[in-house]
Amino acid sequence: MEHVRFDADDRDPIERIPESCGEVTVGCTDVAGIVAAVIKSSEALRAEHTALRGTVEELEADQRKVSQASDEARMLSERAIDRLGQGTDLIQSSLGQITDLLELVATLTQHVTGFAAAMDQVRRCSQDIEQIAETTNILALNATIEAMRAGDAGRTFAVVANEVKSLAGDTRRATEEIVRTVDTLGEEASSVIAQIENGAEASKEAKTSVFQIEQTIQGVAELVEEVDRHNDEIARATGTISGHVGRVQHVLDNFDAAAIENESKLQRVHGQMGELEMTSSDMFDSIVKAGLSPQDSAMVEQAKLCAREVERIAEEAIERSELEAGQVFDQNYVRIEGSNPPRFRTALMDWANTNWRQLLDRVESEHPAVMGVACTDVNGYLPTHLTKHSQEPTGDLTHDTHSCRNGRIILHPIDRKAKRSSAPYMMAVYRQEGDGKTYRVVRNVYVPVYIAGRRWGDFELAYSFD
Repeated sequence: MEHVRFDADDRDPIERIPESCGEVTVGCTDVAGIVAAVIKSSEALRAEHTALRGTVEELEADQRKVSQASDEARMLSERAIDRLGQGTDLIQSSLGQITDLLELVATLTQHVTGFAAAMDQVRRCSQDIEQIAETTNILALNATIEAMRAGDAGRTFAVVANEVKSLAGDTRRATEEIVRTVDTLGEEASSVIAQIENGAEASKEAKTSVFQIEQTIQGVAELVEEVDRHNDEIARATGTISGHVGRVQHVLDNFDAAAIENESKLQRVHGQMGELEMTSSDMFDSIVKAGLSPQDSAMVEQAKLCAREVERIAEEAIERSELEAGQVFDQNYVRIEGSNPPRFRTALMDWANTNWRQLLDRVESEHPAVMGVACTDVNGYLPTHLTKHSQEPTGDLTHDTHSCRNGRIILHPIDRKAKRSSAPYMMAVYRQEGDGKTYRVVRNVYVPVYIAGRRWGDFELAYSFD
């Protein structure tokens, strides 16, 4: 048989049982707090998930609108291309006719220029005819003179000479008329030529404009076709995005189902942990009451002394008529306006702040293990608290949760159990609230407080040996 050697300084395992039980109780409470934090985090995650689902649904709705708008844009671009094609054909036909007209103007310019040259030639011919008529007139005059010298023999020749002279005069007059007419035509032709030349210049500019119009129309057509191609790409991309959004929605639905299932399981676990926490507190209470944990028993004795001191201070004040029993047991909790977390005022509050707070501060300062000291009535109301936890509120939730606890009503399941207990004291382990975001696990002694023979509430002493 093998013998196992124990060191002399090893403690009896039985002596370690209370300590281990205390640690188990603390651990259960801590785990319950962790589970509660996980549930809270899960609820926050679910809220964000719900918001995300709403966002995805809005995205899906917007995506459908984009898809519809893209389809409409494609239809419009196709119609625009069709109408632009028809318009382009008409415009190009019109531009062709305009080009033909401009060519006709150019040809007319050439013809008018030729007409002007012909008029100049007619004018020169008229001048030649006039000169011939002048010469003929001189010859006729000479013939008349010779006929007069010949006498009767030249009479017939004189008649001919006169006729020739008369013909020369008619020719000259006709020539002058022709010259005047030609001059008039020349002036009109010059005016027409000037206008035609201006028209020719304008036609050149028109040709340039026509060319620019053709290029512009071609550019517009290319632009519309490019828009149509982009619309087609947008439509395809929209279809792809719609598929992705659908898959995201499916994933979110699956996540939602899994999250609901996990939350349900967490709630069950939290309930079970709550029961285990209460059971472990009962075990801790039994161990301390059995005298198996000297350290905790010492804290119990300290709490009992303080509870008796609380009772003495109140009863002496009642005897001196400084306090009425009605004030002590006032349960008309009036909400302090603007307080968050909510705080309440009763007829006892001012007296408790003046008379009980000093005792609470002294007890906390005398023992380093003490984490908190409070007087709570049967409904969990704290008429006063430690000075450091009775500060003026600032409106900052973190500050007010940590430093403005006087006037709070705090009644957890373990507190309700203590209020129902008629034992001389009750032990428990609970999560002491910090700033609303953090907590610490402490051991707590509840000692009933009786004033004027009536249960008022409890004196609570929270401590930790860690």
